Amino acid sequence: MASRTVSTLKFVGTISLGLLTGLSYSLTTLTLPTLLTLPSASTASKAFANLNTSSVLHLRTLAGVSSTSFLLAYLLSPRSQKHPYLLWTTLFVVSSGFAEYLVRPYVSKSTTSARTVKPKTKKGKGRQMDSSYEVLGASDRDSEGTISGEEMDEDINGEEIREQVEGYMKVNIAKTIIAGIGFAMSTVGIWGDGAADLVIIEM
Repeated sequence: MASRTVSTLKFVGTISLGLLTGLSYSLTTLTLPTLLTLPSASTASKAFANLNTSSVLHLRTLAGVSSTSFLLAYLLSPRSQKHPYLLWTTLFVVSSGFAEYLVRPYVSKSTTSARTVKPKTKKGKGRQMDSSYEVLGASDRDSEGTISGEEMDEDINGEEIREQVEGYMKVNIAKTIIAGIGFAMSTVGIWGDGAADLVIIEM
């Protein structure tokens, strides 16, 4: 019974880790590059915000299921079958969650420089808007909603959105590499467990 539970945990952990690797890879190669082709900065900003929220939730869920399964499989295994690859795979899964901190030195500088430009642009446009209202008078205040909506779209810095998307791509590249190593290790480990069991049965 215990061996069947351990085998199930190993299988669940490997499948979850494979999904984690595939999701990170698809985000890096398919989804995020598509955001850079959107015609509007506001549309790209909204799409990236929604994608970031949903992807982080799914990545954390898969990482939690995978790491918990491998760790429980190691703890529940008999002493003679406590293979170190279960711990190493758990370590790789957990490390993939900290990939953001590994690539932060390569992302933060460009993102910070883009953010420092944005407030100056807003102030300049705000002053231009105020002066234009004073000159035009009350007859032009009817179009305030339309102008403010256009200005809100223009206030979104397209370069900053690009920097954020490219930074998130670098994070997911690191996650894909780390999770891929763990997935390969778990696959080889499960294959080794099956081969060892087959040899024991034949003997």
